[in-house]
Amino acid sequence: MNNIENFKITKIKREAYFSMKDPHIHVNSYEIYFLLTGKRRFFLEHTLYTLEKGDVLLIEKGNIHRSTYTQENALSHERYVICFTEEYMTSFQELYGKEFIQRCFQRPHIKIPINRREYILNLFERMETEYKNKDEYSNLLIKGYLHELLVFFLRYQRIQETGIEELDEIDEAIQNVAKYISGNYNIAISLEDAAKRANMSPTYFSRKFKRVTGFGFKEYLCNIRLKEAEKRLLQTKKSITEIALECGFNDSNYFGDVFKKAKGISPHQYRKNKGIL
Repeated sequence: MNNIENFKITKIKREAYFSMKDPHIHVNSYEIYFLLTGKRRFFLEHTLYTLEKGDVLLIEKGNIHRSTYTQENALSHERYVICFTEEYMTSFQELYGKEFIQRCFQRPHIKIPINRREYILNLFERMETEYKNKDEYSNLLIKGYLHELLVFFLRYQRIQETGIEELDEIDEAIQNVAKYISGNYNIAISLEDAAKRANMSPTYFSRKFKRVTGFGFKEYLCNIRLKEAEKRLLQTKKSITEIALECGFNDSNYFGDVFKKAKGISPHQYRKNKGIL
């Protein structure tokens, strides 16, 4: 289905010290996060990003993410969030090819220059107005504004300097461990192993990992494994036991229990429903 039901825009102001309660994985939708005020720390997949006023974060479907306040700036913040499905972008893909969206989301963090923020804000406000006051033309207008926004991102990514965000020693160590986990989820990784890689004691590492990423160590490891299991359930015909073992779960029954607790349905039902919850 390719209509306004596959699109959503929200504008929310959060109080100081707000952190996302749970990690997010949008299996079937993309997200555009536009920070209007304040400062936020994002942990996306295995990389840390610090967003300031006027920054955008592009979150590809299936990417695990969580946001929290920064230690030096825990003030309130306001943001726009747009979510849309791949089906909603069918007309764009027909014009520019299937790689259109992937190219937009290749570089997640975009720092909108001051002289272009009013233009970007105006596009968000127009989409919000049409979304809240729908008529027979709203879907067409929203698609046009979204199309314009994505083309701006593609153009701006050409000229924006490719910069690696500077992190302090602890944050960098935690990010490196997260990258290691993301690439080695299929093997046994204990808290002690991870702490050793960061050159920290297990207790200190556990506390810092939670502060920096917003995830507990075991929580992050489990979410990475579940994410990979979801892909295999939908993209392969392997048995659930095979998938469980390939994704680092030593027992298929345990995998089934963890999967059902996280998704609300069993791995078998998830595969049967083709990922639709």
